[in-house]
Amino acid sequence: MSKSIEEIFIDYIAPSLPLFSKQQVAFRFQCPYCQVNGKNSKGNLNNPSDAKGFLYPYSNAWNYNCHKCGIHQTFEKFLEDQFPLLHFRYVSIREQLGTTGFQTNCPSLETILKKQKLLNTQPPQFRPDKFYQHLQRPEDPHTRCESNTAPTTPKVTKLPPMRSPQQQAGHQSKLNYNLKAQQQKKKLRDEWWYNN
Repeated sequence: MSKSIEEIFIDYIAPSLPLFSKQQVAFRFQCPYCQVNGKNSKGNLNNPSDAKGFLYPYSNAWNYNCHKCGIHQTFEKFLEDQFPLLHFRYVSIREQLGTTGFQTNCPSLETILKKQKLLNTQPPQFRPDKFYQHLQRPEDPHTRCESNTAPTTPKVTKLPPMRSPQQQAGHQSKLNYNLKAQQQKKKLRDEWWYNN
């Protein structure tokens, strides 16, 4: 009987998991989330029977579950949290087999690369003005005259983002009205204070 990809990876990570043992259907080991110190509540070292982390097959997939802290996740998420380099290898092998992506228990390699910001979704833009700006010699602040200074721009107050047309037509307009009224009152108060 041939092993699944998950079982091959479990055999590979088994030496790194304390108190690892093979049960009838599952693999048992010390939970890397809640049993990190290797001691039980009395301060004694954990026995193999104290190990609460389990990797088990469930409907053509493997899951991780801890009976102490209650963490429950897929094998792919467990690898991502505990063994990031192996996780990348696992996803690339699943990608080659065509078992990643939509409606599977493993994201595609492209999704992983975007998540870790190793793959840019937009092509880089060449902006000559930014490029030549680095090549120009910076001005000396003592020799710069006042006429060359850039005009100051007015402060822009950003309104909260409008999430739907219903909010724009209903509740958001009231918020916008109140914000503008507050700004107008502040402006009038500042003018009165300045004039008196």
